[in-house]
Amino acid sequence: MSKTLLIIGAGREQIPAYTLAKSMGLYVVGTDKNPLAPAFEFADEKLVCSTRDANHTLETVLKFSKNRQIDGVMTIANDVPFTVALVADSLNLPGISLQSARYASNKILMKECFIKNKIPTPKSEVVGNKNDFLKSVSDKKFPLILKPSDGRGSRGVLYLDKSVDLGWAWDFVFETSSNKELMLEEYVVGDQLSVEGIFVKKKFHPIAFADRNYSNLIETKPHIVEDGGVIPSKYEGDILNQISILIENAAKSMNIDFGSVKADIVLSNGKPMIIELAARLSGNYLATHHIPMAYGIDIVSAVINISLGCDVNISSLLPKYKRFFAVRYFFPRPGLIKNIENLEKVKSESFVKSLEIFHNVGSMQPKICGHVDRAGTIMCQGETYSNAITNAIKSVNKIKFIIE
Repeated sequence: MSKTLLIIGAGREQIPAYTLAKSMGLYVVGTDKNPLAPAFEFADEKLVCSTRDANHTLETVLKFSKNRQIDGVMTIANDVPFTVALVADSLNLPGISLQSARYASNKILMKECFIKNKIPTPKSEVVGNKNDFLKSVSDKKFPLILKPSDGRGSRGVLYLDKSVDLGWAWDFVFETSSNKELMLEEYVVGDQLSVEGIFVKKKFHPIAFADRNYSNLIETKPHIVEDGGVIPSKYEGDILNQISILIENAAKSMNIDFGSVKADIVLSNGKPMIIELAARLSGNYLATHHIPMAYGIDIVSAVINISLGCDVNISSLLPKYKRFFAVRYFFPRPGLIKNIENLEKVKSESFVKSLEIFHNVGSMQPKICGHVDRAGTIMCQGETYSNAITNAIKSVNKIKFIIE
């Protein structure tokens, strides 16, 4: 009997993991609260339960496991480390500890780990209620960041300056938070990077460095919504080594030395600081598309093997080449999408490597307040770093969303 892999989450961005696992000869079981979740089409079995409800997921998985042994559990593009860890712990599968998963699920606990272990990170404080928040802001200089401690995918994260109604800001973030624990954080000016890495036999291996793009902040603020970036990073050499050491130390401060980690880094006066660390593979197609195309590294296969307790050849984690790709997203105004012009024309360009529309003709385009609201994404190759950016921007500008 082939080994059985459980994948937590069956959304659009999980599809590549399902198809890859199937190509590896695995029996794939997926979970999602949506019985029509797109990745279920590629699963051998589907379990309908919310990825956010760890206990219900465990109950459902345990019932299934009475009839078929599960050999590994993982997720991708889904910030549910506690759900994954709870299943792994209960079935005695490889994974991080429940306590480490709690750290990874709560940014307040995460920050406490960083500070206790003297990991460079932006200053922050917990604000217990609106009055405390307003008083704390009055003692600080703008800009600031207000965010929920249990937020995901930029949801509920606000950039605060003097133009923002602070009472509204508190109410908005408070409503997005499940645990109702909010953080006020300093805004550190500097280039930001998204870094993907993996622990193999407790040793950290950095895999990919991507520069993040927030050039459209003027359009989206107070909401902070990333508009893609470039992979590989423009940075090279010693600074990347410093970042790698920082991420490894940050992960180990949370007692994480297993599996994949994804870190958000900001460079402050040339020195790296860690904003957050996620105990999972990245979303936004970074792990499934961008890393293989830019470096020739299949990190998803490595995570699948580690989750199953199988060995990973370290040489498979080394770059085979370096190719530049720029990613951008579509930010149309809210309303009914009547038409999308020039899609096929742009798709035919040789440098366009992927183009996906999330909100199609006939659907409503929401106001963009977080990553999930963006209308689509495009990935363009370039001969150089700057050429990749030029190709991406040119392509985005050609595609027109006709909104009613």
